[in-house]
Amino acid sequence: MIKTERLQADIEALRAISDPCNGGVTRIGFTERYRQGVEYVKQRMQECGLTTYEDEIGNLYGVMEGQDSSAAKIISGSHLDTVRNAGAFDGIAGVVCALEAARVIKERGIKLKHTYEVLGFIEEEGTNFGQVLLGSRFISGDLTDADKDRFISKDKQPLREVLSNYMQGIETVPACRKNDNILAFLEVHDEQGPVLQETNTDIGIVQSIVALSQLSISITGFAGHAGTVPMNLRQDAGLAGCSLVSRMTSYVLRKYTNEATFTVGKFSLLPNSSNCIPNNCSFTIDLRSGTQAIVDNVLDYLQDMKKLVEQEYNVTIDVNIDSYKDEVVMDQGLQQLIAESCDKLGLSYLNINSGAGHDAMIMANLCKTAMIFIPCDRGITHHPLEKVEWEDMRKGTELLLETILRLDSQF
Repeated sequence: MIKTERLQADIEALRAISDPCNGGVTRIGFTERYRQGVEYVKQRMQECGLTTYEDEIGNLYGVMEGQDSSAAKIISGSHLDTVRNAGAFDGIAGVVCALEAARVIKERGIKLKHTYEVLGFIEEEGTNFGQVLLGSRFISGDLTDADKDRFISKDKQPLREVLSNYMQGIETVPACRKNDNILAFLEVHDEQGPVLQETNTDIGIVQSIVALSQLSISITGFAGHAGTVPMNLRQDAGLAGCSLVSRMTSYVLRKYTNEATFTVGKFSLLPNSSNCIPNNCSFTIDLRSGTQAIVDNVLDYLQDMKKLVEQEYNVTIDVNIDSYKDEVVMDQGLQQLIAESCDKLGLSYLNINSGAGHDAMIMANLCKTAMIFIPCDRGITHHPLEKVEWEDMRKGTELLLETILRLDSQF
């Protein structure tokens, strides 16, 4: 049976493997502290009979060979790195749950037809090189050997040099798995949002990882004295920016309350003086939705509001799309299999979209992929107060195990 004490022991052990920080966990990819975390997980894998290896980029595998060497592989896991001063569950919970599923398979004496692999991705958060999902992108072939020279760390070192030091004395295999025979990838992850807790739901079955557009907005007006220029004669870039943000936020709230998020994370004015009319306003927009058409509709509305605000405030507005990513839909067959497993185990579930990116969105380019969300206290994440109840960890692991067994018997 699933043992919560083992789940807790692994989480707490990894929580303690951290660079000094303000009460949280800091374990950045390719660092000495990250190596300590990998070695801990590797030892736990070996203790339950898994064969361990690392690929050339630092992804960690624990392998349970199946009875049919020709059968496609089943893979489960998540990432082992953190942002600075993070919580103990983001990513790490998925690796710990996948490892516990392997332990129980061994303890029950179950002989899987398919090879089962526990996978710990490196540098999902992108903290060291500014490249999110780095480990999984090398696995998918999206990144290649040439990128080892192109990516430069925060310490001004190329990835190739960092890898040479980090992997010293360790035999590795190629990272790219485009030609591998993979049946499915399953990722357990804390929701990083409040929906499951608020609805008192055990499990979230992820339908898609949202479409994302990030934009930079620059508004140019004309500076002037705060006390001498009449309000109706101003070209106030600050007021124009506030108006545009207000119109866009109201539109998303009114039309897509539970289907999209619209966030202005940075907002600045120039010349940034209390007695001067701003001649420049710049801000960022982070727009996300599980439906591609919604993102496109909001971007169209932004163009319409841009024209109106320009006319109303006599300013010029430049809209720059910094990044644009399509939604990644999880495999519907796997979603159904997870739902059936929930029904068997008596777990309540909710179909849900992921507003954050995950390694699963990259693995979906290689094989059938699904995500299982477990509740996260108040949706707090990337923060020392991030918390997942041990019972919810147990339920997520039990569901993962049941799904693996169903996959193994049906394919």
